[in-house]
Parts: sequence; structure tokens; C-alpha cells
Amino acid sequence: MDAQGFVAALTPAVTDANARERFLADPKAVLIAAGLDLPEWFTVSAREGDAAELTITLPALRDPDADLSDMELEGVVGGWGLSRHSLNAMSYDACVTCLQVEG
Repeated sequence: MDAQGFVAALTPAVTDANARERFLADPKAVLIAAGLDLPEWFTVSAREGDAAELTITLPALRDPDADLSDMELEGVVGGWGLSRHSLNAMSYDACVTCLQVEG
């Protein structure tokens, strides 16, 4: 799925109350149904707020030849002790524009 497909998957949740309810209840299922290929261990959460926000949590930089342990994988899924980078206070239109330019 490219950036336009991602934005297309999110748009109903911004414009339709029923789609919003479905997205808030199970955002991962909605994104998968729209064609985003997500691994089983990857978690997706959604919340309502004043700004569109995309937060991606990454573990510490690792040796590319090393495998993550089961405990480290659980930490990535749970989000403990990891760095966060947020695109805060970005309007929905700015987010859409950003995704279109990046994609």
C-alpha cells in the first residue's frame, strides 16, 4: 500500500461516524482490510484528538546481523522503554499532503 492508499483507508474514519467507530474499535483490522500488509506482532492503536498524528516507536539501534530476542520483540510490541517520535499538532490536511509528498 502506498501513501495514497493509506490516506484513502483513513479518510472514511474522518468523514463517516460508522467508519470512525470501526476504526477506533480495531484500526489494525481496518488497515489490513484496506490492503496494508502488517505482521501479526505489529500493534496499531487509534484515538480521537484535535490533530492527525502518526507515532512510530522504534527500538534502540541494533546490529543488523543480530536477531531480536523474544523478550525484546515483546518490548517492541508493548512499547516499553523505547524512543518516540510524534508528528504532533499536524492538521489532517497537512498530514495528507505530507503522506502524498513522501509516498
